[in-house]
Amino acid sequence: MQLNSHNAWGNIDLYKQLYNDIKKNQEAFWMEQIKDITWIQKPTKILDNNTWFKDGIASVCYNCVDRHAQSNQDKPAIIWHGDEYCERTQTSYQDLKNRIIQIATALKQHDIKKGDVVGIYMPMLPDAIASMLACSRICAIHMVVFAGFSHEALSQRLKHSNAKIIITVTQQKRGGRTINLIEQVQKATKSLQIPILNLDELKTKVDDTNDQITYQTDQDELFHIYTSGSTGTPKKITHTAIPYLIYAATTFKYIFDIKPNDIYFCTSDIGWITGHSYITYAPLFHGLTTVIFSGSPTYPEADRYWDIIEKEKVTIFYTAPTAIRSLQMFDEKLIKQHDISSLRILGSVGEPLNESAWNWMFNKIGKQRCPIMNTWWQTETGGIMISPLLNLEQNKTRAGLPFFGIDITIEDQNGKPIEEPNNQGMLKIKSKWPGMCKNIQFKNKEYSTGDGSYYDEHGHIKITGRLDDVINISGHRLGTAEFESAINLTDNVIESAVIGIPHELKGQTAFAFVVAKQHIEEQQTVQQILNNTRKNIGPIAKPDYVLFVNELPKNRSGKINRKLLTKIYKNEPINSSDTHTLINPDIINHIQKKIKEAIFCPDICRIKANKNP
Repeated sequence: MQLNSHNAWGNIDLYKQLYNDIKKNQEAFWMEQIKDITWIQKPTKILDNNTWFKDGIASVCYNCVDRHAQSNQDKPAIIWHGDEYCERTQTSYQDLKNRIIQIATALKQHDIKKGDVVGIYMPMLPDAIASMLACSRICAIHMVVFAGFSHEALSQRLKHSNAKIIITVTQQKRGGRTINLIEQVQKATKSLQIPILNLDELKTKVDDTNDQITYQTDQDELFHIYTSGSTGTPKKITHTAIPYLIYAATTFKYIFDIKPNDIYFCTSDIGWITGHSYITYAPLFHGLTTVIFSGSPTYPEADRYWDIIEKEKVTIFYTAPTAIRSLQMFDEKLIKQHDISSLRILGSVGEPLNESAWNWMFNKIGKQRCPIMNTWWQTETGGIMISPLLNLEQNKTRAGLPFFGIDITIEDQNGKPIEEPNNQGMLKIKSKWPGMCKNIQFKNKEYSTGDGSYYDEHGHIKITGRLDDVINISGHRLGTAEFESAINLTDNVIESAVIGIPHELKGQTAFAFVVAKQHIEEQQTVQQILNNTRKNIGPIAKPDYVLFVNELPKNRSGKINRKLLTKIYKNEPINSSDTHTLINPDIINHIQKKIKEAIFCPDICRIKANKNP
């Protein structure tokens, strides 16, 4: 069997055979995948002393842009949609190359050299992607900071990464509001005294004659990115250029079954790892057209995604469960008024995709004909690790299988493998892979992901969420994601977030923040929530309190900030460092005002003033 069989992600028997073959000889599989790259010097060894492609030399930027500009210069590389329906631009591969050279030239004029860190603080614009690739062109290390972060958060990351310069633009528009970015950057850099490169003012001429690509080796760093740390302090993750690119591109090729003429739309932001791997590097590596969106999915109307899919004839749509859940609450006619029949594959990334959201996505968006690639991976992994197969019947399990070469185990608290179905444990990875970050922690020859999971009756892996998001009720450890999935099965419930609160008898109990459709009967809905948690988890797993709120606090990647909900419950002070990552900071005041209206579930009655939750 060929180790690069492209249709292996759609056939369970072919997948199993290929997976087992690759497990015995992982290096042979990756030797096949590196044929997709244009090399200056092709590696002779795949894995040597924990180093991938040790003697290989190539250029990330050349592989993502230049070679496509040479072969098909007028093909759209990036299609951008802005805050209003009428805002649209199209950037060809040749246009993108020219802009990259212009930005790279400006960076070199600021004496940026190989190994220097370049901060990028920009909205979702073609120039943001061009800035990342301009850094890679001269072998500088880019460090993208989500443009919704406060100047304090930006300053912290610039200082910690020792950035030499920051790239930005004057402003961004989102949801009908104009946000002054340059002012935020000026505040962030005031004490750091690093130069600001405002691309709105960039006048450097494009001069191909002086353009020189700095080629990268296996150990050259491509980017730093900051993710949530266990201590609350952002944690720096570093990915090396060539191994990361190969892994992101390979997973993209197989899992999304890409075709040369695919129009690909991912709704993430370049401030997050998804925006790096599956908006910028993997799609451009394969010469696809990638669609980006800098507006709000609900402004001016809640049909922006469907409008873009119709206009661009999008074939692959990759989004977050939170986005899907938020759009469920709107009238279905917003979907029906658009022709989205061009779609052939859907994708989900972020938090676990609950059953209600999966069904809505499958039926309303995919019209029961598009498989949903419900992917699991992390900032640390660099690319997708677990995904369902493209086979529509296999796909309906809402669980996934490990990617080729990824050796996964589920273990209990004592490190003993769990093989029987429906028994949750810790998800661990036993093998190494090209996309793993430079500073990943392998202990006892394994990487502990921190996520809970179990095997379903088909032997597929189901992710339940972070194990540090656990509530210990009478000695029973229950994941908040498991609670939320059960609650979200309730009619008229859009989404929920569950936190653990103290209980004098049980140790802890569950407090549920619930977003529901308008004009519901609250006590009846609470009874349905209790029934669903009992049915789907067990009698022990019912929330003692339910609070109906308009929204949940989320960052731009769609993750719910449960730590902030815990602080609100405890009536602890909320400061800017708690809210600067939120897309909707105004919701905090709303939840704080409503907290005493929580419904006490054992008696299904309103909490009196003397019975605070």
